[in-house]
Parts: sequence; C-alpha cells; structure tokens
Amino acid sequence: MKDVDGRLAEERARVEAEYRRVLESSVDFERGIRNRWRDKAKDKNQRIAELETQVADLKRRLGESSN
Repeated sequence: MKDVDGRLAEERARVEAEYRRVLESSVDFERGIRNRWRDKAKDKNQRIAELETQVADLKRRLGESSN
C-alpha cells in the first residue's frame, strides 16, 4: 500500500510540474504577442505623427504660395 501511495505522490508531482511548465510557456507566449502588438502600435503611431507633421507643413506651404 505504501508503494502505491508513493507512486501516486510521484505521479501527482510529475503532473503538477508539467502543468506549471505548460502554464509558464503559455504565459510567455502571450506576453510575446502583447509585446509585438505594442511595438507595432508604437511604430504605427509614430508614423501617423510624422505624416500629420508633413501634412501640416504642406498646408502651411500651400497657404504661403497662394498669398
């Protein structure tokens, strides 16, 4: 009986360790996705700001040339 209890405890510990490993891997994967999304959003927002500056400059220059 002690042998069965020991094997059950070993199996439980093995399953718990595997569960933690899979959970950690999943969390790391999702963190990577979030970080890539944030980087892309940051790049996109920077490009939008650059284009808005260019548009404002073009409008200003167009206004100057029409006067």
